[in-house]
Amino acid sequence: MPVIGIPVDLLLERVKTQPGRQELVEHLQHLGCDVEGYATMRRFACGRCGNLMEITETENPPVVCDRCGTDFKSSPEQLSAAGEKDVVRMELLAVRPDMFDPGGLARTLRNYFKETLDSPGYPSKASEYVVTVEEGLEQRPYIACAVVRNLKLDDDKIRVIMKLQENLHWALGRDRKRASIGVYDLDTLQGKQFRYTSVGPEEIEFAPLGYSAGEKWTPARVLKEHTKGTAYARLIQNHPRYPILLDEGQQVMALIPIINSESTKVSKNSTNFFIDVTGLEERIVNKTLNTIVTSMLELDPGAGLETVKIASGPNAHNTPDLTPQPAILNPKTAASRLGVPLDRDGVSECLRRMGHEVHERPDGNLDVKVPAYRNDILHEVDLIEDVAIAYGYHNIVPTLVPTLTVGAEQPLEIAAQAARASLTGLGYLEVLTLILSNEAAQYDFLGRPRQNKHVVIQLPISQDQTMVRVSLLPGLLDTLSVNTDHELPQRIFEVGNISLLDESETGASEHRRLAAAAIGPRVDFAGMRATCEALLREFGYRLETRASLDPVFLPGRGAEVWGHRGEQAVHLGLLGEIHPQWLEHYGLGHPAAAFELDFAALGSC
Repeated sequence: MPVIGIPVDLLLERVKTQPGRQELVEHLQHLGCDVEGYATMRRFACGRCGNLMEITETENPPVVCDRCGTDFKSSPEQLSAAGEKDVVRMELLAVRPDMFDPGGLARTLRNYFKETLDSPGYPSKASEYVVTVEEGLEQRPYIACAVVRNLKLDDDKIRVIMKLQENLHWALGRDRKRASIGVYDLDTLQGKQFRYTSVGPEEIEFAPLGYSAGEKWTPARVLKEHTKGTAYARLIQNHPRYPILLDEGQQVMALIPIINSESTKVSKNSTNFFIDVTGLEERIVNKTLNTIVTSMLELDPGAGLETVKIASGPNAHNTPDLTPQPAILNPKTAASRLGVPLDRDGVSECLRRMGHEVHERPDGNLDVKVPAYRNDILHEVDLIEDVAIAYGYHNIVPTLVPTLTVGAEQPLEIAAQAARASLTGLGYLEVLTLILSNEAAQYDFLGRPRQNKHVVIQLPISQDQTMVRVSLLPGLLDTLSVNTDHELPQRIFEVGNISLLDESETGASEHRRLAAAAIGPRVDFAGMRATCEALLREFGYRLETRASLDPVFLPGRGAEVWGHRGEQAVHLGLLGEIHPQWLEHYGLGHPAAAFELDFAALGSC
């Protein structure tokens, strides 16, 4: 998973509790973060787009800007050092994207440290901005927008916002496929009536991020030549028209989901911002917007939030919607599943420490209001997991269950191991063949009539795998056929399952079989019978053979296998010499013999 670096100073200045360096690592680990440790990151700035890039002390300076694609080898003057920063490095926790930045992580820690047990609120007011969604956007039909005002930036905060945008693209957007984010300087936009529409590949021109206003690129050229265009062209290039966001003056804000325009880029002097999120799923789009907007507000408590009206056909609604998600939790269920001594008040406090708003219900359950930026709460068990995190997995005392059992091999597997040892001692090599087969191999190529006792695959991946096998012999013969270049004789065996239809609850059942085959100039019925007899002796049976008319064997050279143990006789299977007709089909030019036994009956002794 990607690794992020959270600036330590930006994080700690937002919490009253000031844990030591090791203590902070322990708290983050208790919250589920996989912390690598502390590091000093060197920063470099791109002179073309203002992007800040971080590297560890042992890494070489970047050679290409990961935002605009500037080649620093050919334009070294565009790369400049931007100081160093102490960070705590940890792997991205994909289910908690609201913790990907100092603001969001500090918000989590304030509740976790009990500095406050109130769910954070983000008041908003309606703006005059309207985004009209036009037809022709089937590839990315959903959009949600917001306005953030009076957010004061510096190099650190710009870096935080850019990295948060990239990380959300990874965690929620699935590399921009499900959602992509655009952040613009609101003061560069014209008017308040924006259009989310589509254009043809050569229909419009604009300067992409990192290029001067005089350079005009068409969408087709961006997909073909721009670094971000080649990286994400797969998302839109197969459509005749590409999504685009325009302001009231027809200024291109972004070619979605590829790149923003240079004329609307955010700089250190920007204070007012327009944010959009577009994508394939409305829920993911809204959660992504909620996450980035609330994190931006956490970076500067003096910033304000305004909603934007999204007009799509006859429908209109305002975004972002930060209404908490309602849920109900039975505190007894939570305590029981975790096995910890928590009453209703204890469960309620744990939920508040995780940022939830909690109210008691008359029936003893808890009304839980999940923050709008939480993407991971989908079920009651997710709330129980939050209770466990707040309580602390490290505080749960391990105890042994009152009733203990000791595992052991199943008798059938013990017998199978004995059979393997016997046949290996007789010079046979074990093979494993595919359990999926087809009717021709299982019936036709052995001369057996097709029967309606096999399990059919409803949606087979190929014509060679249309059913579950009913015999091991076809697999053994096929194995011999692909080894004709090896010296003879060859002796192989397999212990495996077959499936047969029956009247059971599932409609079919598995049966364990054991089969062996040999091929060579001197292989015959007598030799295979001797092998079978030696195997049966290991299981306490005396071999008896009775004539068989099974067409897989040469007439007069096939037999039924019966095992005698005292007065009891058990039918175990078949053995014999393979008919030359079937040997010819498999391309085998020497005599072959085989047997196949019902291993459940053989191993029952």
